[in-house]
Amino acid sequence: MENTDKSNSEEFISKFTSLDYVVLSCMHYTDLKTMIKINALDLVESCEKFFDCGYMKKMNTEPPTELKNKIQQWLDSIEYRQYTKNTNEILSITDKEKIKKIYSKLELKPHDLSELTNSGMKFLDNKEIEIKKQWSILTKFNDAKDVTNLKKSIDMFAISIPLMFTTGIANGKIFSAMFKTINVGMYDYLSENTIIHPIFLDYLK
Repeated sequence: MENTDKSNSEEFISKFTSLDYVVLSCMHYTDLKTMIKINALDLVESCEKFFDCGYMKKMNTEPPTELKNKIQQWLDSIEYRQYTKNTNEILSITDKEKIKKIYSKLELKPHDLSELTNSGMKFLDNKEIEIKKQWSILTKFNDAKDVTNLKKSIDMFAISIPLMFTTGIANGKIFSAMFKTINVGMYDYLSENTIIHPIFLDYLK
């Protein structure tokens, strides 16, 4: 059953991080290549938030054939085996226990599939519309060489920046150019702004 308590949902949303938005999108689109860039504990903790606010649920129906094939190919891939090996090496015993507790709380088994609820899909749809508008604003100020408003907008939209890249909305070359426009070192800015999760940096290459 979906959580329809608006006040509770708003409280959860206020605590979402830039990585949480990326995870929500990855789960919806089964973006496995982005998922493997995310620490396993961070991934599970994000999903816990979505379950708690009614944006995600366990998939209780048989997944479509296309999805099953996609996941099976992934499970059989060298990338997945390497990801599993790296995860086992990186996670501490405490981290692994945290993951087990979350799975138990959510009544999930390791290979159970999850999906977005209707409210989760609506939330993500609205977020995607929002970040498209935000990217448009950033490019407009950059084209106009409006340093003050560009800097202000980058600060204002910081939490959305990783999602802009993982969804293919943002352009790395243009984003880098924005920092030349405002005469600020991009990596210095990003290292000081902890709101922006560094997962998107791969998209700048």
